[in-house]
Amino acid sequence: MRDSARGHRRVLIGLTLAYLVSGVCGWYLLPQNAAAQPADIVIYKPPQRGAPGGREGAGTRGLKTLPTLAVLTPKDHTGLTVQAQPVLYWYLSQETQHPVDIILTDRQSVKPLLETRLHPPLQPGIHLVRLADYNIRLAPGVAYKWSVSLITDPTQHSRDIVTAGTIERIDLPDELRGQLGQADKRTAARLYATAGLWYDTIATLSELIDAVPQDALLRQQRATLLDQEGLTEAAAYDRQRK
Repeated sequence: MRDSARGHRRVLIGLTLAYLVSGVCGWYLLPQNAAAQPADIVIYKPPQRGAPGGREGAGTRGLKTLPTLAVLTPKDHTGLTVQAQPVLYWYLSQETQHPVDIILTDRQSVKPLLETRLHPPLQPGIHLVRLADYNIRLAPGVAYKWSVSLITDPTQHSRDIVTAGTIERIDLPDELRGQLGQADKRTAARLYATAGLWYDTIATLSELIDAVPQDALLRQQRATLLDQEGLTEAAAYDRQRK
């Protein structure tokens, strides 16, 4: 009887160890970042109405000592937002000792709505312009153009390196309003992207990154979004920062 009991205990211990080992091995076989699955990639769907506009300019005209610029906007249509005071994002490839001018215009105004200069040194990376900081509000249904210019020679603006994009504010659709009311920020980024709201998508992802800079998934999501619109340098910068 004792030998039988001992044998039974050995079997139970063996089964328990096998269960634990299989569980551990199974954990290692699973993706280490479950959140990084394809279902969490943010896919931007351009608006169906295809408002004219898009990204212009950029490049350094062959001058390797100068950085490249890019406004983070769609490449071939006007980016949309539902915000009265959206945040505009732009990319600088390397540190510069040249000033940068930010200008926002519309077709109705003689003077720019915003004209501000950023003084050097300016660091490489993704930069932002908060319209709320300048008390500027966008009117619905109006097309605006904004530009970022690297001033290489203040006496000859023909040598400026300029990149520009367009933005338009629309009303928040009722269906999206209801969805956003029950969504966290990560889900909101996907909802904005699906609804064709470029500026709100990138702003939401960027705010999340600012809050958790070490989150590699968030940077990958923003890089994927940028790649979709041909902003490959800015996307590569994000991936390098992981």
